Amino acid sequence: MIKTTRIVLLSCLFTSASLAALAASPSAAKAPAAQGAATAQPAAPTQAQLRAMSTVRLLRLGQKALDAEMDTQDFATGLDAAKIASSRGDREATRLMAKIMARHDVVLQGVDRARLERRLRFEALRGASSSVLAVAGMYDRGEGVPVDTKKAAEWYLWAARVGHERAMAYAAYGYGTGRGLERSETAALKWLDGVNEGRRRSTLLEIGWALALGSEGTTDMESALRFFEQAAQLKPGIAYQVAAELERGTRGVQNRDAAARLIRIAAERGDSAAAMRMATALSSSTDPEDQRQAVRWYSLAALDKDNSAAGQALARLLTLRPADDLVALIIAGLDKAASAGNTEALIGLAHAYTDGIGVEALPEKAASLLQVAADSGNSEAKYRLGLMYKSGSGVKADPKKAIELMSSARESGFPLAAVALSAMTEPAATESTREAGGASPAAPNAVAR
Repeated sequence: MIKTTRIVLLSCLFTSASLAALAASPSAAKAPAAQGAATAQPAAPTQAQLRAMSTVRLLRLGQKALDAEMDTQDFATGLDAAKIASSRGDREATRLMAKIMARHDVVLQGVDRARLERRLRFEALRGASSSVLAVAGMYDRGEGVPVDTKKAAEWYLWAARVGHERAMAYAAYGYGTGRGLERSETAALKWLDGVNEGRRRSTLLEIGWALALGSEGTTDMESALRFFEQAAQLKPGIAYQVAAELERGTRGVQNRDAAARLIRIAAERGDSAAAMRMATALSSSTDPEDQRQAVRWYSLAALDKDNSAAGQALARLLTLRPADDLVALIIAGLDKAASAGNTEALIGLAHAYTDGIGVEALPEKAASLLQVAADSGNSEAKYRLGLMYKSGSGVKADPKKAIELMSSARESGFPLAAVALSAMTEPAATESTREAGGASPAAPNAVAR
């Protein structure tokens, strides 16, 4: 049920490394003192040194394992220290080991597991929730005791009832998949109410995949989809990710119908990529209702200011001069996307106000929209605004400003800007040549220029 990590004498790795360092060649010992002071790490205590320590000191070292990363020396040393202190019969050390097991989700090796189970059970019966959870995990995995998922579920529920968050997630998994408990979606979701959002989301996904794959003995795609939908309520993009995996069959199960359903759910919850998928699937249809739905999906996707493709798609649809009711829908979508900061939508809306498509022709409004897009660095907006400054449409004619905008658009790689800039600057250069030498445009000097 739970993804666990096995700690296989991890401390020995650090101890061996320390001994190897002590046995390094004399030349290594001759390194500059300043460099050694900067890079030297305290050697990890050996097993013999740990066993010689007092229980109080061992407990201090053990506490470090709670918050340390699992691949660090502190974790390995702390875990070994807790084991040794627990083997002396120290109850605090046993509880500390249970906390380490619960927090890091590990299976301990190098210990008498049957004896450890008895100690943990003793602490569990005295109200230590981490010990309760540790006993549950041992029954769940068969560590020191026979595998017994029903008994494990009882212990998980016990820890969950006293408020242990991880145990609540395990109880939810048991109810959701039927591992050790009778399946109940209602009970699963109820237990997840008390779990933080990240763990709730991951548990919902684990339940969903277990039901989709049948890894706990029951295959139920319909129920799996409901758990995936619950996860998507917390993060819309999850539904689209799961849909992609179901579509490709990367987890061992392929179901395109289920994938399509999740893509729609993700789109309805505002996932931009999913909305684009829905729109693209309908965009080539000649059915008026399909076209309206495509515009709605594009409009939803364009609310993501970074989805330039959606803004471009709406703008492109407008240039096709569709039916009036569809034009109104496109304008509304462009307006909302422009307000959300989608620069491609700003350009499309500016085009509508320039040519009076679906709205009253207002060149001044078009210019202000293009200015916003240009200020954000959009090269096409700079190009179009440059044309307006050249012609004086919507703004006061300003050749210098027009050339400045065109130059910036050209430097940004907009292809038409170079041609327009050439048309703006060549007449001025030709006039300067005439004034200086009186030559005609066809004269050799002009050609040389």
